[in-house]
Amino acid sequence: MNFSTTPLATDIYSRFFTDTFDEREVVAVSTGFQAFFGRPEAGGRTLYSPDAAVVDIDIIRANERLAALIPRGSQTRTIGDLQKDTIQTRFSDINRVYPLIEEMGNIDANQLLGRMQGENPFSGRSRTDRLRMHAAEHHKEHVRRTVRTFEYLSSQSILLGTMPAILGTTDANLTYDFLRAATHNFTPTLVWTNASSTPLVDLDEACRLIRVDGHAKADMVIFGEDAINAFIKHATVQALADNRRFELIRVSNESPVPERFRRFVDGGMIPRGRLITPKGYELWLFSYNEVYTDSTGTATDYMPVDDVIVASSYARCDRYFGPPEVLPNVPAKDALYQDYFGFSPGMEPMPPNVKNANAALNPAMFYFDAYTSENYKRISLRTQAAPIFATTQTDAFCTLETVV
Repeated sequence: MNFSTTPLATDIYSRFFTDTFDEREVVAVSTGFQAFFGRPEAGGRTLYSPDAAVVDIDIIRANERLAALIPRGSQTRTIGDLQKDTIQTRFSDINRVYPLIEEMGNIDANQLLGRMQGENPFSGRSRTDRLRMHAAEHHKEHVRRTVRTFEYLSSQSILLGTMPAILGTTDANLTYDFLRAATHNFTPTLVWTNASSTPLVDLDEACRLIRVDGHAKADMVIFGEDAINAFIKHATVQALADNRRFELIRVSNESPVPERFRRFVDGGMIPRGRLITPKGYELWLFSYNEVYTDSTGTATDYMPVDDVIVASSYARCDRYFGPPEVLPNVPAKDALYQDYFGFSPGMEPMPPNVKNANAALNPAMFYFDAYTSENYKRISLRTQAAPIFATTQTDAFCTLETVV
């Protein structure tokens, strides 16, 4: 068969039989950091508060003190005894107003008169059909953008132990602080590209901090793109990997990634191997290369390329979803929504191209509504969400900053 190099005019075949390509449908939304939150097996909770503007997050610090030994027959402690009586009702209370995410989209009456992308020109599609198709596109894009914001907020909580209420803020009053110990964010003495650096010692130090302060066992490491490259190339790491007799670094069919990490892999994290550190900590290694587009149009990494996170996959991380900022629905508004879109508010489906959607998303996290202009020439669609991603067991995480 001969093919002409001369472009042909659009005909009925190309309009009707050829599938329309929409790049948005192949751009999946990642949820790797969200996989830490709301895990029942780790004690994590997902709390919905549709009627409360304020959330209380209670954090109780633990210790690992030994019980005291005293002489028999003694009725009092000796003067200067350092062992204090136990007190079990003290906790840190974080009381904050929920943040608010809002996305808006408009559909004008004149948009309903023209053929849509991929539409058969002879289909006789009605204005109501086109309205619902436009609304579906707005809805899917709103959810995708909102889930990306969820992922960004989750990443900040894991990386820093804090979460902003407004993107880009430096105001402490607009930041949720989950009280992570300051020592859990540190910069190694030498960058890992320096031959004299000690990346394995740095990982052991982070594991020790998590064990002592977080009372948890570190079992995973998340690398930025440049950090994993420097780690793999480091001479001490290569020597450890080459010592196959001890299988200190390995991932294979015989040594697969444990099931407890499936949420992270499904969310977009890439398993890179298993490591036993010089001090005996068993760590599963992951890299995370996913990006979002910031307000300036720049592709930005969720996981900074030169940072490393050491964590316990069993750390308790809670997620809270607050109320919308709209008046309560009334039957007339529900009926309008039903008439225009064919279903009631709250019944909208989730987009299919969200990674690990079943574990990460629930329709109750979102609030959808719509309203018409006074002259009925426009309908506006609105999506809101009010999330807080709290690293409740906050010292079960440690971030090594600027390792390269």
